[in-house]
Amino acid sequence: MDLATLRARFPLFLAVFIDILSFGLMYPLIVALFASPWIVTAYGPATRDLLLSLAFALFPIGMFFGSSLLGDLSDGLGRRRTLMICMAGLASGYALMWGALEIGHLWLFFAGRLGCGLMAGTAPIAQACVVDAAPADQRSAAMAQVVLVNTLGMVAGPAIGGVLGHWSFRLPLIVAMALCVVTLVALSQAQFAGDTARRQIRLDWKQPFRLLARLAERPAVWKPGAAFFLFQLGFLIYYTFILIEMQRSYGYSTADLGLFSMVMGIGCALSSAVGYRLVRTCFASDKPVTLIGLAGCGLVLVASGLPLPGWGQVTLALLSTMTNILAFITLLAAISSAVDESERGWALGIANAGVALSVFAAGLLTGLLVAVPADVFLILGGVLVLGALVPTLLWRPMP
Repeated sequence: MDLATLRARFPLFLAVFIDILSFGLMYPLIVALFASPWIVTAYGPATRDLLLSLAFALFPIGMFFGSSLLGDLSDGLGRRRTLMICMAGLASGYALMWGALEIGHLWLFFAGRLGCGLMAGTAPIAQACVVDAAPADQRSAAMAQVVLVNTLGMVAGPAIGGVLGHWSFRLPLIVAMALCVVTLVALSQAQFAGDTARRQIRLDWKQPFRLLARLAERPAVWKPGAAFFLFQLGFLIYYTFILIEMQRSYGYSTADLGLFSMVMGIGCALSSAVGYRLVRTCFASDKPVTLIGLAGCGLVLVASGLPLPGWGQVTLALLSTMTNILAFITLLAAISSAVDESERGWALGIANAGVALSVFAAGLLTGLLVAVPADVFLILGGVLVLGALVPTLLWRPMP
């Protein structure tokens, strides 16, 4: 990518960075928040686990409705305008959570989580922007550019959340809100992708379900879509429960959780920048890369459920994301290639809705921690990722 293209796409990449940063930022904060003295004093263990489940689940509930709506909206309203809506909404959500901590009002915090979820739709829109401009044989490479930015956000988010949150839960929220405002200003002056309307659209509260129903008319999306959903569900179960396991069984502090998540982000960055290209050059198509990524990631996740020392879990966390990226890039490229340009925002929005449902399911499962050890859920995550091999083997990539 030349310097002129990088400059044109910088606001877009910044928006993607903020979106994934907001996701990674909150996980170590939420785990630590529900172990903080004011929560422990106010609620019993079972209630705390239920509230922890709710804190995880509200974001993907919003994300389910928001991602499918925003992805489709970007096809009808324009990519840049929709990204600006996302940034303004994220800033408002962080302001609500900041206010909740100032006044000690947990339900206002939940409202902010829901609001941020509704606006967490920049990744599929940015992916659509990049893929719009890429030839068919370069779409997975173009997708890798966006995923690389994602990984930088995944590295920075947990580090900012964990390290700053170690001193005050308010600090990372303030930093994230400020970054959203800066990105909003940058997007307002950006020239990339324009505000071209690719088709007309009407939006209402039923729209996400209509968008999902459209899958019945797009059989080419089914198999890569099913593989992507199983893969994301398994990995997000692992991501949720490994942080809880590291806190409860290994005694990790808020800062430790942030740095542990940062190691996972470093694995993503290494694989996006170097690993994916090395593996891809060995094969004539994306499908073998997908199979290697799913098999490797699934086996690593299953191994994380075994009794291991702390350094062993850190090593597996790094390997989990290095293998994850291989499948993530190629499956998203397959989903985007299964439709034409006028529906690319919809298709990638649907993929993001699948991620939202996965985060939601993983969050709800935390309510079972009173009865089921975290190790069981880590192994379950690996089994689901390995299960994604089935639709992948049946999928025939489009020429």
